[in-house]
Amino acid sequence: MKIAAHHRQDLEKIIKRLDSSFFYYDLDGLKEHLEGLSSIMKEDPDILLWYACKANPLSAVLKVFRNCGFGIDVASKGEIDQVLRAGIKPENILSTGPSKSRKYLRELLEEDIKIVVCESLNQLYWLNDIAATMNVRPQVLLRVQLEWEEGASVLGGNEITPFGEDEKTWLSMEKSKATNLDIIGLHVFQWGNILEVDRLKKIWRKIAEQTHLLAEKLGIEPQVLDLGGGIGIPYNSNEKAVDFNEILEVLKDLKSEFGWEKIWMELGRYAVGPYGHYMTQVIDRKNVRGKELLILDGGVNHIVRPAITGQSFPVELFRESSKENQSFQIHGPLCTAMDNLGTLELPADTGPGDWLCFHQCGAYGFTEGMPFFLCHNLAAEVILYEGNVMIPRTPRKAEEWLV
Repeated sequence: MKIAAHHRQDLEKIIKRLDSSFFYYDLDGLKEHLEGLSSIMKEDPDILLWYACKANPLSAVLKVFRNCGFGIDVASKGEIDQVLRAGIKPENILSTGPSKSRKYLRELLEEDIKIVVCESLNQLYWLNDIAATMNVRPQVLLRVQLEWEEGASVLGGNEITPFGEDEKTWLSMEKSKATNLDIIGLHVFQWGNILEVDRLKKIWRKIAEQTHLLAEKLGIEPQVLDLGGGIGIPYNSNEKAVDFNEILEVLKDLKSEFGWEKIWMELGRYAVGPYGHYMTQVIDRKNVRGKELLILDGGVNHIVRPAITGQSFPVELFRESSKENQSFQIHGPLCTAMDNLGTLELPADTGPGDWLCFHQCGAYGFTEGMPFFLCHNLAAEVILYEGNVMIPRTPRKAEEWLV
């Protein structure tokens, strides 16, 4: 993966201006990508795409999704407030997330957000009571946690997680406690960042089949099946990006075969990941017990994903070099060995003063980091939109938030 030539001059100017680590989002590229997805989706209007705000809630990003006709999936009060400030209409907001209190559910309805994924019987009954007092009738999806033979996933896989209830529990639902709700379907999402369409098809087939049977047992019309997300992006050079045309064919087949009227999908990293980059400077280089190490200005305080998943972001030296690549163990500035961005290949003359560009950072970057630990600068955020470079977030020093 390489920085596009038309970005390089802009990035050079930003480096001189900020002199601190920053994220760079190509919103022109994102817009083109989303318009392509929208064009593909016109083949079947009963397959609806949502954008999972948690992937990147920057207001400029949200507005691109809004303008391209995407609904937004939110999972916290903070995300709700951010999405509404970005001009997203309440009817285009889907509420997910395992921790919904009575207070939070009331706030959803007060904001006119009426599409809610209930992740427990408690949430279902609470929402019903609140809806009755407010004289509104929300639409509800029941989130189901299925059993799997396959291994673990960042979203749980075959492990027990806080997401949803098992089939047995939903079958114990007292319908008399849900009379003020329209239960329009089921939601299952337990697998993430998958690049193999055949594997996605296998997982989604199981979900479509089992949820349809569960809907019959519950006496629910099979209106909507929300498959969550799960479409990955390549983080290694030997991986291939997923073609959404293939995904659409799988979804159309599932809808037809198992009798679901509509299928929803919540895109996160697949929508926005490739259009973000993280820029940071090499501070030091050393050899420890025969291993070459680079120490950077920023690390997991800004991009924590490598520490969580064990999978690195692809990296590029931000200058020309004629030297052959060699392996470097790359660390950030934190006083913990967990601050490890991976062992990656860079030109042999990489050293102090050089800038590195990490790719595929448009998703799960800034807001997934641990920025306050050790009080380093918060990363800046820079956007390219309609050919113009803007800096909505400058670097923030610790003195601005420490008390």
